[in-house]
Amino acid sequence: MKIGYVIAGSTPTEFLATLDPERPIRLYEYVAVDSVEIPPDVEEAVQVRLVGQIVKMIRDPYQLKRDIPLYNVVEGVSHDLLEVQIAKVKILGYFWNGEIHMPKLPPRIGAPVYLARDDEVAELYGSGELCVGRLSARPLDICLDVEGLKRHVAVIAATGSGKTWFSVVLIEELLKRGASVVVLDPHGEYVAARDTAQRLGGVGALTVKVSGHHAGDVMYRIGVLDMDPDDLADAAGVPPKATKIRYSIYLAHALAKAAYEAGARRMGPRGLTAILSAALRGDQNLRRSLKQWGVDGEKIDEKVNELAELAKKDQHSIFSAAAYLRRLARLGVFAAKTTPLGKIMADLTVVNLAGVGDEIQDYVAWHMLTRIFRARVRHVRGLPGVKLEKPVVVVVEEAHRFAPPKSARRTRSYEAVSRIAAEGRKFGVYLVVVTQRPSRVDPDVMSQMQSQVIMRIVNPKDQEAVRDSSEQLAQDYLDNLPGLDRGEAVVLGPIVKLPAVIRLRDRLLDYGGADISLVEAWRRQDVDVATIWTRIFRSPPPPSAALAASRISVKSAEQDGGVWKAVTSDGAHVELSIESGYAKCSLCGSSGCAHVYRVLSEVVKVRRAA
Repeated sequence: MKIGYVIAGSTPTEFLATLDPERPIRLYEYVAVDSVEIPPDVEEAVQVRLVGQIVKMIRDPYQLKRDIPLYNVVEGVSHDLLEVQIAKVKILGYFWNGEIHMPKLPPRIGAPVYLARDDEVAELYGSGELCVGRLSARPLDICLDVEGLKRHVAVIAATGSGKTWFSVVLIEELLKRGASVVVLDPHGEYVAARDTAQRLGGVGALTVKVSGHHAGDVMYRIGVLDMDPDDLADAAGVPPKATKIRYSIYLAHALAKAAYEAGARRMGPRGLTAILSAALRGDQNLRRSLKQWGVDGEKIDEKVNELAELAKKDQHSIFSAAAYLRRLARLGVFAAKTTPLGKIMADLTVVNLAGVGDEIQDYVAWHMLTRIFRARVRHVRGLPGVKLEKPVVVVVEEAHRFAPPKSARRTRSYEAVSRIAAEGRKFGVYLVVVTQRPSRVDPDVMSQMQSQVIMRIVNPKDQEAVRDSSEQLAQDYLDNLPGLDRGEAVVLGPIVKLPAVIRLRDRLLDYGGADISLVEAWRRQDVDVATIWTRIFRSPPPPSAALAASRISVKSAEQDGGVWKAVTSDGAHVELSIESGYAKCSLCGSSGCAHVYRVLSEVVKVRRAA
């Protein structure tokens, strides 16, 4: 179907076309132009069909002078005004011997422009494995190349644009193909995805939690003796300049480690606190405690003396160190033993980080990612120790929390994220970083995300960060980002043969974190009997009213404007207005009574059904 002609700016990569102004053509539509080209390994020019995509559209009046007041002109000639529709077309290539090639010759001026056929568009993108949606301009499925994950993926979008939606759809597709997926979830939004994973059939899923008060199947614990003493002090929140407190923790850690090596049980934060408490009672008391734990004092005499001497000179530091460790013990994450890696790995592992502070989230993220990466290294290189046989896709939600620019602040998890970004593809650990603020993610990490899924972005700094991190994002696509609808995305990089604008498919798994409906939330208050009663009568309903109301039935009830009028089984006529906040009963007067309570219950039932 012919829709226009090439008119200007014709190059081997793009051209301007004038389109029929009466024919509605949407942005991102695919078009075709017949042209001549000299394909590879061919000596003479041949006829080819170039396929392109409309990346910009404008409508203008034909030859209207800019210095004439537009309103006056249009008012006089509105019925005769000629309109032109101009489209900028980005050339995607032409097919030759089953492959896509970019032209080296521009299409000629005046060449007809056609709508591309569906089969031509489908051939552009080939057949991938991860079917996440369809093209925005055509009802054609778009399936991403699973091998493209080896170069990592960034999912970038403003709040409410659908980045979590895409992440869940991608997780579904990965699980269908037997992948192992780990999600770092700072807010617990993906717990619902784990709870509904059975919809995919045969998928094992679990939630790892770091707070005892939040949802999870397994509590993640980190053995303090596996930690560096400085890391332990950081996790406990000890200020960097509190050197004596940190030294106290270092000495307690050293003694606890010596006790374990001597055959005593592993100690957690409470065990370290017990060592500090024993030191406050004197060096002899400390030695007796260590002896009970199976430690020969002579072997660690130097550390015992140092701790005892510190306890004599600076009890405050010892008290403070013990207080920090007790706080750490209350969190539940830091304990005597580290949770085995095999116990927390499933087809889908959601790491629910909700319920703890940023410092603990940061440390847990670093600890878990480091263990996963090292386990894959051992498997690939045949080294001894805990191994993971399957490659792992790690989804990092709110990536700006874990890998901010080094100039802004340093996080421990940055070390693990940046290492996986740089080396993960060699060992089968692949990143999907999800963020609403790409300008707040370290540029070195973003530069390693060679595939990008970019949704609606308005912030200029974030647009600039996206442009700097992507070699394929043309300015025209960048200009259109604020106009994307929710669920639309520009996809580019190794996961797709050519840049595509897609619309996400419906998801199977649930997820949390969506904006609440204020209308619905407030309406739920309006359909609660006790809440409405309290609003009308300024006090909660008495138990006697509720009890008596259970013996009354409502014969009829109807709404007249904002007023409900009802008749009960014992002949009471009740009028009730929730909006105005009043109620009266023909038998009992205007005070709250069982008849009003019964009618109010009936009104609530009707409103809930609505």
